[in-house]
Amino acid sequence: MKSGAVIALISVLLLTTPYMGDANNEKIVYKKIAVYPSVVPAVKALETTMRYGWKADGRIYIFSVRQIDGVGVLAGRLKKYDVFAIGASGRQYLHGNINLWKKQVREFVANGGGYFGVCGGANEASMGYEHPSSTIDRVINGAVLGIAKVYINDDQNQEWQYLYKTGGMEGGVPVKCNLTDHPIVSASPDNPRIIRYEGGPGMYPVPGYEDEIIPLAIYGEEISDVAPIHHWYKKDGEWYMDGNITTDIKGEYAAIATRYGEGRVVIFGPHPEEITKIGGHVEEFLGRSAFKFFKQEYLYKWVGGSETPWSYNWWMIRRSIAWICGIENLPPVDELACIISIPNKFYEMIYVNGRAIMPWSKNVVIGGIDMRAYVHDAVKVSVYVDGKDINDTINPPYTWHLKMAGKHNVMVKAYGRNDDFAYDTIDILFL
Repeated sequence: MKSGAVIALISVLLLTTPYMGDANNEKIVYKKIAVYPSVVPAVKALETTMRYGWKADGRIYIFSVRQIDGVGVLAGRLKKYDVFAIGASGRQYLHGNINLWKKQVREFVANGGGYFGVCGGANEASMGYEHPSSTIDRVINGAVLGIAKVYINDDQNQEWQYLYKTGGMEGGVPVKCNLTDHPIVSASPDNPRIIRYEGGPGMYPVPGYEDEIIPLAIYGEEISDVAPIHHWYKKDGEWYMDGNITTDIKGEYAAIATRYGEGRVVIFGPHPEEITKIGGHVEEFLGRSAFKFFKQEYLYKWVGGSETPWSYNWWMIRRSIAWICGIENLPPVDELACIISIPNKFYEMIYVNGRAIMPWSKNVVIGGIDMRAYVHDAVKVSVYVDGKDINDTINPPYTWHLKMAGKHNVMVKAYGRNDDFAYDTIDILFL
């Protein structure tokens, strides 16, 4: 790389790296997190939860989040990071069947790196199924890393149905999880804690390895009791109920911590990164599943109840990452959140004078746009363009009009009540 390009790259990193802005000579400690990318919105939400920093013991800890794809893992680039995170994706089941991919991840953790997984990412870290009963089970068993000595209980005809039949954002089941006295979760304001469930595993230790598994949360109720759904079939143009879907994960681990070599591992079956609800009930309806393309079938959605803030359980993830990194003073338990919502990071678009016109490979703005951020539990919000603070505010709505030319990085940073902050960044091409 030419010297001019190196200087330009360093300048961009300095401008776009989050910082407190009032460090007062406090030492800043960065922890680098590599998130396995996916088109699944839950994975993008997981990535957002980790853009975070907090003060403790005269230090400012900051999670710096980047994506690393399969090629990056194969090339050995994980060694540049402190934690590898895999969310509710399925691509790791394919990549995990590549011996070199599996070797790179195992060696990364064994040599002191960390691993964090949710749902499919939990399956990936496990020993797989003790008794595989389907082709998909055997594919997963061939892919697993075995860095957490637990078997998974995630039956295709039972627990997976709560993924296959989900009604998108309206799906998912709020399930009570009993928390343990581990520092990651013991500071919870309530116990049991409601966490969104959407087809993830129950977990139980491999015989002989019980002492290596540290329970964090245990399923306190049965999914099929909380949200009874059914198999259906169609005959002569009419739909008929064809038996109950029955799960059996109550009493099994919903989240665990463990070690693999010199590294630490935390995995969750349910989804602390997702919105959940308190109260309500399940309903089935005729719709189109994302897993069967345009075929109609009976799906389920959760209705009623009161919706929690998106960040209701994000503290679990942040404290998990800190524990994985060996940080003794874990982040505070609060609901601080910052998500850039317009332009949309999850679904990139072309915007003309603020109006979304069509999907695109990047966010392109023609004319100006009223940028918007979802912010929760903050006392102050700052906006940066290419590292320069252009606006501070303490009052919603969190909307800023932007009109410029060229490609720019925009960062929104929300300061919390507990010497912490959440941030989000987006690259926008203005034409």
